Amino acid sequence: MRLILVRHGQAERVGDEPDNLHLTELGKRQVERLGEWLARNEPGIDSITCSPLRRARETTSILNRYLPGTPIRVDDDLRETTQDLLLKLPRLVHPSDSGPHYYVMPSDNYYQRFAEQMRRVLNRLIENPSSIQTKIVVCHGGSAGTMVRMLLNCHHLNIWMNNAAMHYLTWQEGLWDLRGINYAPYLPENMLT
Repeated sequence: MRLILVRHGQAERVGDEPDNLHLTELGKRQVERLGEWLARNEPGIDSITCSPLRRARETTSILNRYLPGTPIRVDDDLRETTQDLLLKLPRLVHPSDSGPHYYVMPSDNYYQRFAEQMRRVLNRLIENPSSIQTKIVVCHGGSAGTMVRMLLNCHHLNIWMNNAAMHYLTWQEGLWDLRGINYAPYLPENMLT
């Protein structure tokens, strides 16, 4: 199974409505390039699951032009975090320490609740990990990073993701093979945001 986590294209606020982040012209071009790359390099994509937020739905709509006929599903649990996750991640006491007893947890359990939300998404996506499928998830940086932390069981790791970039993982013979983090070979440097 291949799992491709995609962050939406660059977005900006427009208006006062609650879900008011729309893709910018640059964001649309970023996603066009991603769509072209996926069509060329990832034949046979089985499904696209996307966040219900406007910027992710707009990204999915553009990708759908390059991946016609691919089933699309909106998953409400893919909503972006409402808080700065970097401030909520567990911290290590020492950089070389590992294991749960070396973590210093924030005073609230927001990260644990958000991670459980992402676990529900992963459980729905990975019903049969041994199947030969390629699934794309269009979401947000915090959502994608949390899913990767869960799969790696490394919650004290901050994972940056540019707009329209991918985290690319493959499940094979009982192992997650991490193929790329913040992977965007289709974007020139002047389009990275």
